[in-house]
Formats: sequence, C-alpha cells, structure tokens
Amino acid sequence: MVGDFKATTTRRTILGSLGVGATIATMGHGAIASAKGPKFSHGVASGDPTQSNVILWTRAIDPSDPAKNISGTWQVSKSDAFKAIVAEGPFKTGPRRDHTVKVDAGGLEAGQTYYYRFIVDGAHSPVGRTKTLPTGSDAVDLAVVSCSNYSHGHFHVYKEISERDYQAVLHLGDYIYEYAEGKYDNPKVLAQGRTSKPKTEIISLEDYRTRYANYRSDENLQAVHAAHPFICVWDDHEVANDAWKDGAENHTDDEGDFKTRQKAAIRAYYEWLPIRETEATAKGQIYRSFQLGDLANLIMLDTRHIGRDERLWYQKDLPMRTLPFDFSDPENPVAILSKTAMDAANPEAIKQITVPFLLSKDGAKPMTDWAQIKTLDPKSLPKGYSYIPDGEKFKSDKLSDESRTIMGQEQEAWFEAELKAANKPWQIIGQQLLAGKLVMPQIADDDLDKNSDKAITPPQMAFFRMLGKMGLPLNLDAWDGYGACRDRVFASIKAHANNAVLLAGDTHNAWAFDLTDNDGDAIGVELGTAGVSSPGLEYFIPATPEVVSNSLYTSSPELRYTNTQHRGWMSLHVTAEEIDATWQFVSSVITPEYELLDSKSMSIKNGAHKLSG
Repeated sequence: MVGDFKATTTRRTILGSLGVGATIATMGHGAIASAKGPKFSHGVASGDPTQSNVILWTRAIDPSDPAKNISGTWQVSKSDAFKAIVAEGPFKTGPRRDHTVKVDAGGLEAGQTYYYRFIVDGAHSPVGRTKTLPTGSDAVDLAVVSCSNYSHGHFHVYKEISERDYQAVLHLGDYIYEYAEGKYDNPKVLAQGRTSKPKTEIISLEDYRTRYANYRSDENLQAVHAAHPFICVWDDHEVANDAWKDGAENHTDDEGDFKTRQKAAIRAYYEWLPIRETEATAKGQIYRSFQLGDLANLIMLDTRHIGRDERLWYQKDLPMRTLPFDFSDPENPVAILSKTAMDAANPEAIKQITVPFLLSKDGAKPMTDWAQIKTLDPKSLPKGYSYIPDGEKFKSDKLSDESRTIMGQEQEAWFEAELKAANKPWQIIGQQLLAGKLVMPQIADDDLDKNSDKAITPPQMAFFRMLGKMGLPLNLDAWDGYGACRDRVFASIKAHANNAVLLAGDTHNAWAFDLTDNDGDAIGVELGTAGVSSPGLEYFIPATPEVVSNSLYTSSPELRYTNTQHRGWMSLHVTAEEIDATWQFVSSVITPEYELLDSKSMSIKNGAHKLSG
C-alpha cells in the first residue's frame, strides 16, 4: 500500500529555494520592480511520463524586464545533488508563452526516480522529483484528484499528497475555476487573503494566464507538482461552467465568441500544465493513453470539450404529460380517454395537448374541458391541479437519443480501438464525469432543515422527489444525461476490456459504483474522488450527510459508497491480482489548520468486475 514519502529534501528544497511566504505571495502573475535577475516564480513541475520521457516545466522571468526573453539550461540527475547529469539541454522562453518553459526530457531509464532543475545565468530553480513509468512492476501507486477552487479552500490535499510516494498524480479536471470573485467562493476563505486574480471572470488569454499564476502561487500546489509527475485532463472550469463543444452555461453573448474564449483557455492550459503537446493536442484532442508497466492501460478521456453535445436541463427539456384530443371539430375538440375512442378517431385530427392534472390520494386525473384549458394561466392553476412531467417520454426521446454523445464519434472510435489493443490485466479509464447511475434521492420533508439557507429549498426538493419516483437522474451533466452514448461505451468495455475501472472527478464528493449495462451484466467499477477544495453536496442540500447518503443508496442500486461532506483525494494501489482504492479526507479546507480523518478502502479483484470491502 501507499507509504509515507520521505520528502524532506525535496520539500525543503522547494520551499527554501522559493522563499515561500513573502516572495511567492508578492510575485503573483507579474513581477517585483526592484528584483534583479531571473526568477522561477511558480516552482517546477513534471508530467506525462512514459518509460523513457517526461515533460519538465517551470516559469522563468526577469522581474526587472518582463518583456525580456530568457535562455537557460535544464538538467536531469538520479540524485538531488546533481553530481552526475543524465540528460540536459537548452531552453528559451518569453512573454509569447507567458515565460513558461516546457521540455520533453528523453533518453531516461524506465521505472526510475529522477531529479530535475532549470538554470538561468547561474540562478537555479527549485529541484523537482519525477518518475518514469515502469516496463514491469509488481505494484503501482497513483493519487487521484480533481476540483481545486483556490478561493473556496486551502490546498491541504496537495500538501498531503506531496509527502507520500506515488508513481503519478492523476488530475481529472477543474484545476482552476473561471468565476469572478464573489461568484463561487467562500467568504471565510476570502477573508484570509485567498482571493482570485484577476477579480473579474476570466475570458481573455491574459485573464486565464493570470488565474493560473494565481493558483500556482500556492505553496502546496507547488510542492505536489515538484514531488510527483502529473497526468492531467481538463473539465469544464478550465474554460467555463458546463462547457460543451460549442458553448457553456457560464458564457454569454456579451462575453464575445465562445470559440475564441475556448482557444485562449486551452492555450493557457497547455502553457501552465506539464502536458505533452502533439499534433493531436494542437487540435484540442487531449485524450491519450499510457502503459503502467505490465499492470494497466491508463486511458485518459475528454468528456467535456472535444465532441460533447450540449447537456440537457430539466427546466427546458423535460416535457409535461399530455392528453390526446380529437380536433375533428376544431371549435369543440374532445379529449380521448379510451382506446376505443382513439381507434375511432381520425389520426390526422389527433393532437397531443399539455394539460394539468388534479392530484389526490387516488392518483392523477387530467383536465378534459377544452374551454377551461384554453383560458388557463400556468402560473395560477386551479387548486389541486399541477402539470406533471412525462418521465417516460423524456427517457425515450432525450436520454436515449442515439445521436447525442458526451465524447464525440471520433473519440468513441478511438476509445474502442484502445480497448481492443489493451493487453494489461487492468484498463484504468481516467475521465471527468460520473458514469454510474445516480437517481434523484427521496429525502422527506421531515428530514429537511426548513430554516437552512442552502441552495436547494424544500419546494425544490419536492420536485426532485417527483423526478426520483420516475427514475430520473440526479445530474444530467454527467453520463446519466447521455444514456445512449454510455450504452455504446459500456458495450465496448464489455466486449474488449479485461477489467475496467473508471475514474471520475467533477462532483466534489467521493463515490464508488458497481457498473452494469441495461441487461444487468457487470461492466466494471467506477471510483469517484472527492474535491481538493470545491464544496460538495453538504453545501447545497439542507439535510444531514447521513440522510443524503442513505437516500442515495436507496435510490441508486449501483452505488456502493459515497462521502458527500469531506474534501480529499483517492489512492489506488494496483497489482495484477487486485486494485485497492482508498479515499482519504481532511477535516477542513476552510481553515489553515486541519487533521486527517478516517479513510475508507475498497478493492476490486481481477475478474470480479465489482467492488468488495
């Protein structure tokens, strides 16, 4: 299992070299006018390791002349003293790429720990520690994270990961958030000085660059990057909330062309993250794969930007129940209330009309008087009447729409080809969104805090209960909102994967699902990580975490575990025989002080395709 990483040298070198505290806090995105010479203002990082290569990253800027181009050298050694250099080379950077440096260090040995640094005019960067992937291994340990909102909480999770031993850190997206200050943050955290830069919503390239620099000023984020290589994919907030291929919920016409914004966001992402840039990534194709020795194929997907269709919304996409009327006499249409009447009517004269229903203990009775229906005010219906959602029509017409995709047809085909070529015991699939079926929970009024100021009100909860009774999903932004696409992907997994383990971020909560297809056959397992600092369901639902969890277990048979109240990360210990998953939590991200809480562990045996423990 994952043991403590004795990172004394690495962490001390990182923090000491940076002078963490005063220097980093004042550097930000810009420069200190009185400083002289090059500064490595945002630490170092590594990423996208292979058996022979790893991406190395830093940011080098001369604060006295921010427009100046910088030239220097990068070095790789097997010791942090750099007595023997195993790889080195030159680099150049400047304002054109926001002074960030990214090199692909090659010619390295598989399964080795290396140290790296950058040098400009005799000035050294902090020392980073990285690892190449093994060719053969008895075990691999991975850390899994997502959803790190700087102004919503401290990055205690990153600190904990930096002090442990992992092969790599998988970041499943929402590395930054795009909102203006005051839109999606915690006032108690803002009061401690953890404020977003710029204070406005980020839209332009310079905005995104400034926000990345803002986040990367955090000493714990710098420490975890310096301690481990990252393998990253983006989610929506690297661009804008609820993004899809052609737009986003948090993008309006007055903010300019969405594609221009998306292009700027992706450029800044590539500049600031240690991800390998190729012809494919230049086209926005971030999906790619890695070989974890003899143990696992790691397949990283993009379920957000490259091919995703716009999400569904209950507010606008959920149809109301209708009643057929015979319009043979247009002035006096008659409600069709039996099969006999339906068979007798002229098919061309039949129209489906949305009508309210009288709700009582005996069921729902439709309004049939056309004269009354014509005069209805939807906002002021007769007492006892209500429009009723047509859950079955929504499922058949929307959720099962074969044309809708969360990945895009090209990526779906690529993913199937990756599974066909997979030759390891495990196929670990890193992506952003929950694939497990999560149905609206049935939380009773008596379990709700009527005086709570949380986002979901008791009347809204009553509406959710109605949707839950129809078997409708909790989150249409997740795979639940793309049912036909999920069916296709599950069919590929069932046909070609050896043992599939899906990873998910996005929700800020911890999850574990036994995944099944529509025939009830086991497909694999899904493991969702808690957020680093972004708020979970406890911030939105006015009920205790125990009530929330228990109601979710009842409504969602695939769900095996959830923690909806704590921030944290997930550790994976991978062997040929099994994968052990451990969810680890911190007591608070709102205060600088925190404690580690009890962890939760579950395992997947090779060939079982379901969780145990």
